[in-house]
Order: sequence, then C-alpha cells, then structure tokens
Amino acid sequence: MNKSLWAGIGTTTAVILLAATAMPSRVRAQSNHANDTYMLVSRNDGGRVNMHVDGRGDHCWAATSDDRGVGVSMGDDLCILWDEGTNDADSLRAKLAPNKISFHLDGKSYSISDAATVARARALFDPLVKIGEQQSELGQQQRALGEKQRELGRQQRDVKVKVPDMDADFQKVEADAQRLSSQGGTQSELGDLQSEIGDLQSKIGDVQSQAGDAQSKIGDQQSDLGDKQSALGDQQSALGDKAQSIAADVARNLRAMLAQTVHSGVAKPE
Repeated sequence: MNKSLWAGIGTTTAVILLAATAMPSRVRAQSNHANDTYMLVSRNDGGRVNMHVDGRGDHCWAATSDDRGVGVSMGDDLCILWDEGTNDADSLRAKLAPNKISFHLDGKSYSISDAATVARARALFDPLVKIGEQQSELGQQQRALGEKQRELGRQQRDVKVKVPDMDADFQKVEADAQRLSSQGGTQSELGDLQSEIGDLQSKIGDVQSQAGDAQSKIGDQQSDLGDKQSALGDQQSALGDKAQSIAADVARNLRAMLAQTVHSGVAKPE
C-alpha cells in the first residue's frame, strides 16, 4: 500500500474530535458517515501505534485502543491517518472507502471491490460511528453552553443600576468645603463636613452593592452553566473510554475478516 495513504499530522490523544465545521444535525452526521473513509492501523507485536491524524476537511474523528495498539480514524476524504512506527510484518493497515477496501496485511498489499464484503467490513465500524455522532452532539451542546456563558459574561460587564440624584448633596459638600477653605473651620465644622462626605460615600456604596448583587446573580447562572459543561465533559470522557474498547474489537474482527478474504481469493493482490 502506498504510504501516502497514511500521510498526516497531529499527535493523537485517546480520543480526538477534529472538525473544521461542526455537523449541525444527526441527519447530516449519518449522511456524511455513509460516504466516509475509515482507516485503521493495528499492531500485532505488542507495540504502540504512533498515530497522527490530519483532519482538514468537514469532519474527522479518531480513537485508539486502551493499549494504543490500534488507531482508527473516520471522516471525509481529507481525514487522514498515519502511523510512523508500524512494522509491515506485524501490522494491519486498512483503508475502507465506500466502495473499496485497500489493506496491507502480513507484509503484502491487497484490495477488495466486492460490494457485499466492503459493506460487511464497514459495518464493523458502526459502533464507533454511533459514538462519533454522540460526541458531535455533545460538542454542539458544549458550544451552545459556551456561547451562553460568553453572553452572561458580557451582561456581567455591562451591568447597570439606577443611580439616585445626588447633585444637591455634592453641591452642599462643595459649598461647605469652599467656605471652610476660605474662612477656616472648627473641629466640629470639619466633623460635619466629614459626615456629609460619609453620607455621600454610603449612598454610592449602596448603589455599588446593588450592582454587585446583579453581577452575583449572573455569576450564579454562569456557575450553573459550568456545572452543565462539566457533566457534558464527563459524558464525553465516558464515550472516549467506550471507543477505546470498541476500537480493539473492530481491529480484531477486521483482521480476521480480511485474512479470510485473502484465503478465499476475494482480496486481490496489488
């Protein structure tokens, strides 16, 4: 198999969701996956897949097994998987297009064009497709919550409260201060001026307190959204763990199926 099939960039984590634009609905996700290309790398020597993914197209979803011996990617034709370290003799590399399978097994390259066999092999990826759709939906929910949080942040910054008319209070303080400045003042008069200023500060403090209360209420809403974000993150993590287990099953079943096609002659040498 031409190594350009596996060219790509970007180090893979346990589960990666790469998207240039988000899939807006389950219907679109299903139609996209119907035309997706699935790629799988599986090591059989106990080593780890050194997996890279390049998702420059509309969508690209990838997963590894728990032991990192398997790497899987699914997406449009711009979603590409590449393993740098796989030994040809100990690896399975497979590319499953909608109408053709190209694979490298036991050091040899093959292709399958039989429609029934292609459909049966692609069906092995259905559980991962479902997880990809679920993660996409959760991602949409997280983005929506993020936008709400940003809007609340803007509201918090722009909080305004009604400020009472304190013009007369300011004028009296200013007049008294000017009088004391020109005539001098007794301890008692200075105390009266300080009291007037204190009353003004108290009124301003009351207004600030109202603004703080309004911001606090918005902060409570942000905290609630944060809790929802956290819950969605937990669901994403659980789906990632599930995908790791499924990826290993897919690789094992696909290897057995492709080995049988080689034995039966359905797979043609390349």
